[in-house]
Amino acid sequence: MSWLFLFIVCGYALVIILLSKELLTYPKTEINDTTKLLPFTVIINYRNEQANLPVLLSSIKNQEYNLDLIQWIFVNDHSTDGSLAILKQFKKENTDVSIFLLDRKVKSASGKKDGISQAIELSSHNHIITTDADCMLPQNWLLSYNAIYNKHPDAHFIAAPVMIDQKKSIISSLQTQEMNALQLITVGGFSYRQPFMCNGANMSFTKDAFHEVNGYEGNDHISSGDDIFLLEKLVAEDVMKCHYLKNKEAIVTTFPKDSFKDMISQRARWAQKGSETKSMLNKLVSFQVLAMSLLFILSPLFWVFEMINSPMFVGILATKLFTDVMVLFTSDRFFENVKWRFVPINFFIYPILVIIIAFLSLKRSDWQGRKINTPVSLQE
Repeated sequence: MSWLFLFIVCGYALVIILLSKELLTYPKTEINDTTKLLPFTVIINYRNEQANLPVLLSSIKNQEYNLDLIQWIFVNDHSTDGSLAILKQFKKENTDVSIFLLDRKVKSASGKKDGISQAIELSSHNHIITTDADCMLPQNWLLSYNAIYNKHPDAHFIAAPVMIDQKKSIISSLQTQEMNALQLITVGGFSYRQPFMCNGANMSFTKDAFHEVNGYEGNDHISSGDDIFLLEKLVAEDVMKCHYLKNKEAIVTTFPKDSFKDMISQRARWAQKGSETKSMLNKLVSFQVLAMSLLFILSPLFWVFEMINSPMFVGILATKLFTDVMVLFTSDRFFENVKWRFVPINFFIYPILVIIIAFLSLKRSDWQGRKINTPVSLQE
């Protein structure tokens, strides 16, 4: 039994540290004022986002870019609030911003996949960017994408950084630390030429590449995963054309869930799509995090009942603490958003949440008032 515990502890530390450290050495994409400006189509799916759209629209208006080169396509996934009215008013008041408003046509189990596929058919440009309606875009966001496509003209997929808007609460800090860790692991995958993770709130691909791999065909029965399933296809097509956009001016900010219920529900959906991927590295990371969380929770009982000795018990706690703190220090050098006073309590809370999320990922979940299930039959 001790050998199994040792394998879990060492495996967790090794996998997480090797992936996370790559953020420090991965090449940065510099913005060059003399670089040729490329046209982009930006696709944004939304459902009941009237509370968040004003922030997004303000950040769109403040983009440092020639907006004549940008096409913004919003796809309405059956919103029941005032989201559409907000967008119509913004379009009316900002005629210099090219905005197209679409209604989702249901063809698959995923609103985002339907919306992206539908918007691509209307898109005027080959370079596609996706983000979410509950996000805030940095002023040089488009310039950052322009820089990396000029740096890698043949690129067909770009993943870019996302962070949580930090608030003064435990639940906010939990989500911030988790998102930072996910971003480090994302960079690590790209650095080792085995990318398996990205975030649809900040990613880009070419329309040509999307059509070459037949879009979401083959995974359109899964209600999530518009990001990682497309990445998986394009990695299989040509991994050398997949890159990570490392630049602080490219960081998209999204907002934390206000309750543990909403946070856990969202993470359960993320876990569902992760279980459907083919990436062995993805499965390895997921296993190590889940196994270490379970061992961390149970280790006091194992120690009390003398299933492990005191050095092993201390080693489990110390290894997890060292690994997690290293991840936080590394991520804070880039995102600069870690609230250290919440770290001690998060250290004990998060492993419990991991187990709860893993369990709930096997069940039906809810998104914006809609029950979803992964996978789901299209005939239902």
